[in-house]
Amino acid sequence: MTLSPRAVLMFTAALSALAAPAMAQTLPSAQSRSLAPSSGAAATLPNSFDAPVAAPVAPAAPAAPAAAPTEVAVAEATLRAVIEQLRAGEVDTTLYTADLAGRLKGQIATLQPILVGFGAVQSVEALGSEDGTGQFLVVFDEAATQWMIGLNEDGLIAALLFRPAPPESSTPNAPPAT
Repeated sequence: MTLSPRAVLMFTAALSALAAPAMAQTLPSAQSRSLAPSSGAAATLPNSFDAPVAAPVAPAAPAAPAAAPTEVAVAEATLRAVIEQLRAGEVDTTLYTADLAGRLKGQIATLQPILVGFGAVQSVEALGSEDGTGQFLVVFDEAATQWMIGLNEDGLIAALLFRPAPPESSTPNAPPAT
């Protein structure tokens, strides 16, 4: 069976028509996957579906909670408040154990003029802690004093004492005289 040239032409056209959709789905690797014509003046856009997936961005770390105040910081703040109250002639009984509040109320008439005579507080320096009692050097306008303040487990002042600060040695760490 021989086909006429016209039949061959029609058969070739039919095969080409059937093969065209299959050929349109396969691209040579060097060809762009852009929808814009490759020979035109329009720019080609990358296919965003074929781009590598970016790593997800980790959420920002939550802010660190504020550090709890140290025992020394709490004792210092409490001591500053106590000194100001005593200078004003007041005793806030909610800050003290019942026993200490009662003793302070009885001594406020003596303590207030002494503390007022010292002048304003210039500085408060933590010296350390002994048996849970904070020791502080409090320098006033007219005097340097050493304070001890002890808080109980409920945060109430259970111990309070002040005295003149010991004199400073002119030669620190001097060995004892023999």
